[in-house]
Amino acid sequence: MIRVAHTRPRLVATLAAALALAAAACGGGDERVAGGLSDPGDLRGKTIGVGSLGDMSTLETRYLLQQGYGLDVSLGGGDVTISESPAESLPTLLEDGDIDAAVLGSLGAFRLLEDERFRVLSQVTAEVQELTGAPVMSSILVTYPEVAEQKGDALGELNRMLAESVTYFKANQDQVIEAVAAEQQADPEFLRWWWDRQGLALGDSSQEMQEQLLKVWETAKAVGDIEDYPELADVLFSGDEGAPSMAMKADRTTVSLALLDDPSRRAALYAVQQGIVTSDSVDVDLTYLPFSTLIEVAAARQYDVIEALPLVVPLGAARDLDFVVLSGALQDLSGTLLFVRAEAASD
Repeated sequence: MIRVAHTRPRLVATLAAALALAAAACGGGDERVAGGLSDPGDLRGKTIGVGSLGDMSTLETRYLLQQGYGLDVSLGGGDVTISESPAESLPTLLEDGDIDAAVLGSLGAFRLLEDERFRVLSQVTAEVQELTGAPVMSSILVTYPEVAEQKGDALGELNRMLAESVTYFKANQDQVIEAVAAEQQADPEFLRWWWDRQGLALGDSSQEMQEQLLKVWETAKAVGDIEDYPELADVLFSGDEGAPSMAMKADRTTVSLALLDDPSRRAALYAVQQGIVTSDSVDVDLTYLPFSTLIEVAAARQYDVIEALPLVVPLGAARDLDFVVLSGALQDLSGTLLFVRAEAASD
């Protein structure tokens, strides 16, 4: 059985401060690559606009500028100025010359690729992967030690359901995209473009997923966003956290799951939501939340499992907020792009 809820955003200042660097971002291929400004190294002394100082696309970009082009990306004053503005305002700021480049992914990038006023200076994610040798794990599913202890069997079953939902989506992608696009009034062409640039790791706790997660933590440490990170074995769900029989004592166990509210997540969970993938022992209480609310509920423990940014684990550990990594969620394969004005070559 599946129950779906929708919650309006509520921003808690204390949590936002605690997890300020753990903001989410969704962030391709053979898009128009900029001439003129020959590479991101030419942005020395310039201003780069981002939707959030703490989102994954910003982390990717800063890492690329530092490791690939030798720029100081310190937020307190480096070789470039990182300017935070609402993502939807970045194209206007870029066109007006208020910023020199803009980091965009998801729908924002999709729209700018069709706009001749702008061009791509860097396919950021693709370049980062060349440096790290791994896809960017852009979000993960986390739970809490007490939930892992009380609902260990149910969480293992949830992972199975999520993995099967991913398998269903991959086998029926066109059908699912059309259904979700109609339901959410989304552009199916955008969803197809998006999924060509993303990987699904829901329910995946494999060694490969673990290595990708560690790469993100190493990246964040390299640019100074975190001082250290825990041993992954100490925070990874194993199914052996305790009381494996507890989920068997009741007829069924409910697991509450909160994900980012966007059409891509709904497509990934389509088979669960539609009752195509089911369980004999677990009911999933599924809630889609705006990003700001996901930050809030991470510390409030309102849900058994939440989608979070990879940095929530080391940042939480530094503030006595303990999380258990249940599985991966989304991988950014080639979604984050760095745009400049089309006439920037002659500026």
